[in-house]
Amino acid sequence: MKALRPDVLGTAFILLWSSGYLVGAIATEETAPLALTMWRFATAAAVLAVVALARREPWPRRRELPALLGLGVPMFAVQFGALYTAMSEGLSAGTTALIACSSPLAVAAIAALAGLEGLRPGQWFGIGLGVVGVLVTLADRVARPPSTSALLWALLGLAGLALGTTLQGRVDTAAGPSAVAAVEVAAGCAVLAVWAPLKGEVALTASPTGIATFAWLALFAGVGAPLLLNALVRRSGATRASSHLFVVPAVTALVAWPLLGKPLGPLTVVGLVIVVVALSLATGRIGGPRRLRSPASSGRTPHRTSPRTRADRAAPAALRAVGTASDQHRPAAGPPRCPGSGIESGAAAAGAR
Repeated sequence: MKALRPDVLGTAFILLWSSGYLVGAIATEETAPLALTMWRFATAAAVLAVVALARREPWPRRRELPALLGLGVPMFAVQFGALYTAMSEGLSAGTTALIACSSPLAVAAIAALAGLEGLRPGQWFGIGLGVVGVLVTLADRVARPPSTSALLWALLGLAGLALGTTLQGRVDTAAGPSAVAAVEVAAGCAVLAVWAPLKGEVALTASPTGIATFAWLALFAGVGAPLLLNALVRRSGATRASSHLFVVPAVTALVAWPLLGKPLGPLTVVGLVIVVVALSLATGRIGGPRRLRSPASSGRTPHRTSPRTRADRAAPAALRAVGTASDQHRPAAGPPRCPGSGIESGAAAAGAR
């Protein structure tokens, strides 16, 4: 079967990832957010395990399990439990997506402050600019502000994603992406199985809307998005794949207008533009060092291979980890270019959207 082009994969990924916030906003009106997230992860973990078995992917070794299970807690239980709670308390899908998809800013800052990665001055400027963009977007809601608790839940979800992706980049495993995602998502589900009953209802809503939204979140956004992300990493590298996340808040905000009746204010548009530029700066997509042209495109043989650039090293850690796992199962195809989901590790973080 003919492989899909990267631009087709990228468009499908953006739409699926954005749908996680849009459908999630509808679902949390029908079902308790923690119960929704728990059952979603239970279903997604089972499906991902079947996918891994069908593809005969290698599974994590026993000594790798503690690290991967530990990653599942912030990456899935904390991130999505908190984000869906924020939406259930009135935070719009567009604002939730903006905060969550700003995670590369937090990841870059954490990695730099911890001495794991170095940042150029332009990348630090991008981090600061991203904070300004988020504040500008939130300022557009002065007349209809979300509650303080909703904002705090969203920030907790951002912290879970940032911590999970930072740690994910430090884990070395040869296991397949679906197998890794299944283990991490199962860990998140286990935590939510304890957390959800403490907050009340754990049953899913049996209404048509409740069933339809759950099915979409568990099967399409929860499984399809991470697998598309993994395919993008294999085709284009982690840095290029991560750039698709920058478009998610804008797509979410635009579709939320007709779908959820959440109109766009002028400051929201300005804030979205600022954040997209900031994310590009912070991850080195703008202002990064140029790389040598490949022999195929230039027709000449370079004297040396272009080294890995700082921009590549600054790619979101989770996506980079997925790219590493994928590359171990295929021969090198030239100078490497290589970062949400998920499911939901680099490939995973995506999945839960």
